[in-house]
Amino acid sequence: MTGQFIAVLLPARSKAWKPAVDAIKAGLFAAEGALSDGDQPPLRVFDTSEAEDDILTQFNRARNLGAAAVIGPLTQTAVNNIADNGHFEFPVLALNRFDSKTLRRPGLYSFSLSTEVEAGQVANWMHDDEVTQPVVLVGDGALAKRMAQGFTEAWKAGNDGRVPNILAMPVTRQDYAGLRAQLDQIGADGVFLAMNDKQARRVRPFIGAGRPLYATSQINPGRLPTPALFDLAGIHYLDMPWIGDPSNPAWRVYEHARSPSNDVERLFALGVDTWRLMASILAAQPGTQIRDDGLTGRLRISPDGVVDRTLMQLETSIKVPDAEAPGSANTNAPAASDASQPALNP
Repeated sequence: MTGQFIAVLLPARSKAWKPAVDAIKAGLFAAEGALSDGDQPPLRVFDTSEAEDDILTQFNRARNLGAAAVIGPLTQTAVNNIADNGHFEFPVLALNRFDSKTLRRPGLYSFSLSTEVEAGQVANWMHDDEVTQPVVLVGDGALAKRMAQGFTEAWKAGNDGRVPNILAMPVTRQDYAGLRAQLDQIGADGVFLAMNDKQARRVRPFIGAGRPLYATSQINPGRLPTPALFDLAGIHYLDMPWIGDPSNPAWRVYEHARSPSNDVERLFALGVDTWRLMASILAAQPGTQIRDDGLTGRLRISPDGVVDRTLMQLETSIKVPDAEAPGSANTNAPAASDASQPALNP
């Protein structure tokens, strides 16, 4: 065993971040308890605030105490600060994306549930489905804009630099009523809903049938009422195996009671896979840089230290006696209740 412990460096002293931190920690300790064979250093928590100086101080404290590795930090600015100012000769698995300002260093890895990357996978999926005139329908808020950006960049990269058509979320009743005509005029043969489930429910009836709809995991927040499942039926979307395949017997080892919130569950799964990835990094065994059985997706550590994550392709549908959900084109698709309602998630 190399080093004394794996330091967990997360902002638990921040009120805003504490719920996310608690979910990630639960996943980390669930994985350690279920999977550790004694060859991995134990986890040791170093709670921080959001302040970059405090995070760097705790990082250095963990280093001086003999850390074998560090998991964290969680925010992008803190990741960049560690990359710029931290001194380390052990692996650091940051839980956020690298950006253009991140100093790339040996031993520094990035693992995140990136919305932009997820949207980029949707773009590739639509290309594989032979969509040629996609429309990106952008909802309100910064997250929706990030989805649109991720989709656009991936579509351009895979389609000779061509830019997809982009429409803003309708504002007035008249805008909603004219949406289908706009899509027809563009010749849209597929629509990416860069938005959350609430916005998707509002806009879906005005798109009409005849063209496939795609979305990210943001349309699958957790337990939804039956009317919402009808509204969202037939939408192609991506999600992680932990959400999309909740009855997988391999998951039982974690003895985890599911939350009604899929956002919480995704962070728990992030914690589990983070522990597994760090164990693989420390073991440095050939072939351990790819995990086909990740809770968050199929995982691969790229040469630049970024953990690439491939998600499941799903389609929302709802099972009702002697009837098919409106807009559902695939009666064999997984029911939305399988992926969305925690009552069915053991």
